[in-house]
Order: sequence, then C-alpha cells, then structure tokens
Amino acid sequence: MKPAADVTALIVGLIGLTTAALGLWAAFGTVNWALVATGTPFLLVACGLLGLFASRTKP
Repeated sequence: MKPAADVTALIVGLIGLTTAALGLWAAFGTVNWALVATGTPFLLVACGLLGLFASRTKP
C-alpha cells in the first residue's frame, strides 16, 4: 500500500518557498509590487487546486 501524501505540508511548503523567493528578490533587486499583487491570487488559487486534487481519494 502506498503511503498517503501530506497535502498540508505540500501547500505550506509551496507558499513558504514563494515567500522566500520574494524575500530574495527584494534583497537583491527591485520588486515590482504591482506584479506581486496580481500574481498572488493566482498562486493561491493554484495551490488550493493542487491541494484539492492531491487530497482526493482514488476510486
């Protein structure tokens, strides 16, 4: 039997990785906050959909 994926850890890890990338971007360059404000909702929707698809049970 294959162990179940830890969906919560996956989603929190992806959001944490994105936050760290944004921090590096801010430290070494100029952040385009308009782009971040536009992209963040899309990223959160994509993480939510990934979590839904990863947590569904197989028939």
